[in-house]
Amino acid sequence: MAKNSGTKTSLKDTTSITIIRIGRRAFRMSRHTVSALTILLLTILAVVLIFPYASTVQVFQLPKEGEVSKETIIAPVTFDVLKPSDDLEKQRKEAMNDVLEVLDHDSDIQRRVREKFVALRDMLLRINDRQTPDSVRTLLEGRLRTELSENTVHTLLRRPYLLDDAMFQAEQALENGISSVLLVSDEEQLEQLREDYNAPFDSYLFYDKQFVTLRRDSAEATVKVSDLPVKEIALENIIETLKVERMFDQEALNSLYELLDSYIIPNVTVNGEETAVRRQKASQAVLGIRGKVIKDAEIVRKHQVVTPEILGKLRSLHKALESREHGGEIQRVLSSNVGKVLLVIIPLIFMALYVKVFHPEMMANRNRLIALSCILIVQLGLIRIALLLIPRLFEGNAEITSLAPEFLVPTAVGSILVTILFDIKLSFVMTLFVSIFFGVSLGFNHAFFLFALLGGLTAGFSTRNIRYRWDFFRAIPPVAVVYGLYIFLWHMVAYNLAPMAVLQNLGLGVLNCILTTFLAMMTVTIFENVFDITTDMTLVEFSDMNHPLLKRLSIEAAGTYNHSVLVANLAESAAARVDANPLLVRVASYYHDVGKIAKPGYFVENQKVDKNIHNKLSPSMSALIISSHVKEGLEFAKKHKLPSAIQSAIAEHHGTSTVSFFYEKALEQDPHKQVQEKDFCYPGPRPQTRENAIIMLADSVEAASRSIATSSPKLLRELVKKIIHDKFASSQLDECNLTFQDLDKIIEGFMPVLQGIFHTRIEYPSKK
Repeated sequence: MAKNSGTKTSLKDTTSITIIRIGRRAFRMSRHTVSALTILLLTILAVVLIFPYASTVQVFQLPKEGEVSKETIIAPVTFDVLKPSDDLEKQRKEAMNDVLEVLDHDSDIQRRVREKFVALRDMLLRINDRQTPDSVRTLLEGRLRTELSENTVHTLLRRPYLLDDAMFQAEQALENGISSVLLVSDEEQLEQLREDYNAPFDSYLFYDKQFVTLRRDSAEATVKVSDLPVKEIALENIIETLKVERMFDQEALNSLYELLDSYIIPNVTVNGEETAVRRQKASQAVLGIRGKVIKDAEIVRKHQVVTPEILGKLRSLHKALESREHGGEIQRVLSSNVGKVLLVIIPLIFMALYVKVFHPEMMANRNRLIALSCILIVQLGLIRIALLLIPRLFEGNAEITSLAPEFLVPTAVGSILVTILFDIKLSFVMTLFVSIFFGVSLGFNHAFFLFALLGGLTAGFSTRNIRYRWDFFRAIPPVAVVYGLYIFLWHMVAYNLAPMAVLQNLGLGVLNCILTTFLAMMTVTIFENVFDITTDMTLVEFSDMNHPLLKRLSIEAAGTYNHSVLVANLAESAAARVDANPLLVRVASYYHDVGKIAKPGYFVENQKVDKNIHNKLSPSMSALIISSHVKEGLEFAKKHKLPSAIQSAIAEHHGTSTVSFFYEKALEQDPHKQVQEKDFCYPGPRPQTRENAIIMLADSVEAASRSIATSSPKLLRELVKKIIHDKFASSQLDECNLTFQDLDKIIEGFMPVLQGIFHTRIEYPSKK
């Protein structure tokens, strides 16, 4: 019963784990789909931004000042002659400068100051009144001393008439206005005033006019700047007046100064916001028009020198026609451009669907999707820039007017890049899309659509087997021939077979081939490094058996080196049958066991017949050493900067399989069966690509084939089938996209190589 119960629990756990795995896989698929859609939307946005939107405005070419006009220009419409932008800007600045600074007079401050003086007078009267109780008198005097010094309080109590003079002068000054900000013309005047009045004047404004606009209640007036002194100057003026007119002694003047300084508050402030509004209105009031030209009036005659006045009229006409065109046909322009963009976007969506259906592995590889998108954007950007710049190179040259600058646009760069970084089928799809973009950009020009299509297809086909950098130049002759033939036929259709015209455009075609090749050569390395894509060119460089890592492997672990070469032969043969990359599996196989360099003697292929180090080690320690060659191999790979494709093969060539020999040995030595299988497993991950899965199978087949006693084809085939079945049963092939049909083809790929390794040899008789 207990055993049955345990079995049920195990089945439940297995079911739960399976459901969790399915859920995680669905989540991963969803995440990959979201990433792919995001990249597609960003690519569409880039295409929309790059697309050369057509304008319906067709106007004459503006001459330069001092040039001789090549044509007589008659005004097709009545239009206003605009002022030159420099003159208009100058007049508007002058208008803004003429606006006076606006200051606000606050009448409420004057009322509050008067109330303070009245309250002070009442306090003085009560203090001097003999009927006021002493306690109240003392209290009032104490309150006064919080505002004024003791000397000033005594002076005012003894000479109360001083208060009336102070009140009168304060009201007069506030009525005229006391400014909170000192208005000075420049730094020199500011320093002079500071010296004259011995005051800091921290709040000031540079203002070079003599008048300002003073707003009081609902009225405003123009007043002199000098009539609106700041508080320090106003106090000095009041004291000077009292000294002259009333002939007060110094004690009285000191008390009055302190009293006025304490009670007077500036009641005029600068209104910068209102000033800015008025200056803006003054600027806008300056019209940009200086005259009018009537329809059918002559603006300039042919062969007439273009004067500044004539140029101004021509510029005004240019703007008038542009405005008229845009204003009248904006809907037609919008409709036309939207239609063109959609005609480009729809093929892009079909291109994305092609990638999803025929390259499903790319949907889970965000790096490669972004790389493909960037190649497309770079190619379209090159077309856009070329269409803007190239026509200007030949502008105004009468000798080369028969040139078609579009033949110099490098439309095949993307085709070459996609062929090298991905594959030729995807390159053909890219070429079709780029050709549509090129043709639509030139106003549905089918001739240049075909030019781009034929050139791109030829360039992609010519570079499909590039393995060395100099192989790029192989693309030039075939593409040049296709371009040349097409350009000649284009001239025939246009009935323009003038030798010079044909030769000029043929020259552009050849120059296009050279430019395209060099652009592709310069950018392919950038894409390799930025997006971590391993090309055949890079693989060929690392296939050199004199590479320091392989050289070291051949010397320090000769058995492993020979094993790696045999694995490479097996893997390459199988890869060619299942549409994998044979070069990648060969080169990756060379390096898949480089981690064994760290401890070569612990691996059977490097051991002497009568010596096995593992006899002295526990099974767990032996398994740890054996499995560690994966980690150490990755460290060697990173140190020697091996491509990521080779590094992934090193990491995945054992997947998460078990070091079975030492696991079984540990089980035999452990009577309590407490050995954990996970302690005897490789770190993984499982193979993620068909190339890495093929290397795993080739590695296992080559190692196992050495242990069989006979080498008959039947036994070899059974051995291969068993190994592949075991890998499949242990889920090692779950995460790569190999089918059952592919596995059968891999078996057929392994067999010729294995039979070659174990071929029958003639036994030669020994000499007696």
